[in-house]
Amino acid sequence: MTAPSSESWIEIVARVPRDEAEIVADVLGEFAPDGVSIEPAIRTIDSDNFAYEYLDEPTVVRACVREPFEDAQRQAVEARLAALVLSAPLPPLEIAPVRLVDWAEEWKQFFHVLRVGRMVVQPSWEQAELRPNDLVIDLDPGRAFGTGQHETTRLCLGALETHLQPGMRVIDVGTGSGILAIGAILLGASHVWGVDIDEQAVDVARENVERNGVTTQVSLEAGSVGPAWPWPDAPQAELVVANISSLAAVKLMADCVAPLVPGGIWIGSGFIESARETIEAAVRAAGLRQVAVTEEADWRCVVAVKDA
Repeated sequence: MTAPSSESWIEIVARVPRDEAEIVADVLGEFAPDGVSIEPAIRTIDSDNFAYEYLDEPTVVRACVREPFEDAQRQAVEARLAALVLSAPLPPLEIAPVRLVDWAEEWKQFFHVLRVGRMVVQPSWEQAELRPNDLVIDLDPGRAFGTGQHETTRLCLGALETHLQPGMRVIDVGTGSGILAIGAILLGASHVWGVDIDEQAVDVARENVERNGVTTQVSLEAGSVGPAWPWPDAPQAELVVANISSLAAVKLMADCVAPLVPGGIWIGSGFIESARETIEAAVRAAGLRQVAVTEEADWRCVVAVKDA
């Protein structure tokens, strides 16, 4: 979620069952273009290995909107949420002014060195203890999504390590901080085209790409696959990775598959178990053959191949 600046902001908080948080977040995102966060209730089991368990408590879905936030806007949000088919009515929204903090520093307490297979994601203010053959991603996510701490990013990194072959061309849909684009290059991709609808995220991704010394191998622009493709030439790729919401994945599936060469690989995450059947149906409808599903907590990652 993009960090509030010195402007005045209003925070909207919905407390929802964990498996319904994503759909509520999608609705709040319609009214909060600067981003939405999903904060499940968890308890740390092993901090060294990032092991945790979910608590039987509501998940907090949090959005920030710029003031003024009028009654008509509030009513529109409530009406959209009321139209959702949920297991139970939502409790009243919590709406209040945002407490002013130094966001540039405060979020750092949640981001530490993380190992995913051979890849080590380290923030710019920490130094990892490295092993032989480690691949290091130096990252400062800033205003963009993607630190490796979230399950979907870890799932995508793991899938890239399993399925990416040296020399592959890669398209990264929803590049966020650029973590997956950088990881793909470290794993041997010849070039990555990264797109994101959030221009601020693209700026952050460019900074991270430069920090990791892969500027000649990663192209980044605001945009998406399909008609919103920002480069003049139609892309071709051996692999497409899309760490985006289930709604976006279904909407963009055909456009994600179009640039894949025969035998090309689609890696998709950003959705929970309750959305898995919908994603798998979209995969089949797009002419892909599912070859793997990985999971972490409630989150899923689907890998599929475009047959000749």
